[in-house]
Amino acid sequence: MSRITVPRLRAEAKKQLLCYRKNKTRAGRAEYQRSHGTDPSGWVRAVDEARAYFHATDLTKERFMVRLFGLETPLPRSRSTRERMMKLAMELCVSESTLYKWREDVLEIVLYAAIDAGVVSPFGLRGEAEKASG
Repeated sequence: MSRITVPRLRAEAKKQLLCYRKNKTRAGRAEYQRSHGTDPSGWVRAVDEARAYFHATDLTKERFMVRLFGLETPLPRSRSTRERMMKLAMELCVSESTLYKWREDVLEIVLYAAIDAGVVSPFGLRGEAEKASG
């Protein structure tokens, strides 16, 4: 049985957050989905749900999420993640360690939303249930 590890889930969530803008434009294209065999709309919904959650609970974290992962505008390629984190720490008037904790919160909430949307099945339970019923 192949199980997805937590670090791999977190890496996938981070990858999908960074690809959000690209996936959002592709989500409606049926020919892209057929050619690549994937449906990016599930991850787009998960990121949108996580963003809505942060909008309702903490607007500063939502702003951080949008800025860190480039959800609305492209990320500057000339700057490293560490450099962007330092700049965000100054702009949001919080410590750098707080931003790293917020990044972990964002990744967790996106993972929860992805599980809720059925994009990720962390323990393989859905796959085993489908095999048993099918």
